[in-house]
This record gives sequence, structure tokens and C-alpha cells, in this order.
Amino acid sequence: MSTGGVLAVALLVIGFVIYWSGRYGGRARGGVSLRRGPRSHTTSRGQPKRGFATREEAETHARSLVSRDGTPMSAYQCSACSKWHVGHVK
Repeated sequence: MSTGGVLAVALLVIGFVIYWSGRYGGRARGGVSLRRGPRSHTTSRGQPKRGFATREEAETHARSLVSRDGTPMSAYQCSACSKWHVGHVK
């Protein structure tokens, strides 16, 4: 295999690892996601975060989650996409 072929295979493997980590590497699975952090748009379970257009929509959804699960949730505006998300109260 030529050097270019080896480089192409290496890049494909690295891309797959990054994709897999972002999708399945959340804390719930015992792994570490390479995409997690304050600007990530995935939950700890690797699912995409739901964005809301207004604070009121996000707060309504947060209240429904609190009544369903009993876990304190709050709405916050994302600095990356400017939409509103719901997250656990810290």
C-alpha cells in the first residue's frame, strides 16, 4: 500500500473514532466523549440536544420533565447556537 493509501485509511479510522465517541461515548456508557463540553450539542447519553426558539418553550419543557422525573431542570441559552436548551440544575 502506498503512503497516500495508508494516510487515507488512518484518516478514515480517526474520523470513525471521533464520530463513535460523540455518539456513544457518554458517561452513561462508561466512556468519554470527545465531543462533550460546554459547546457540545449532545446529551450525556450521546443524543442530540433539543433546541427551543424561546425561553418560555424551554421552561415549559423543563417543568414537564421535573414533574415526570422529579429531577431539577432549568432552561439556558446556548452560547454556540443561541437556542434554548434544558439541562440539570447544578
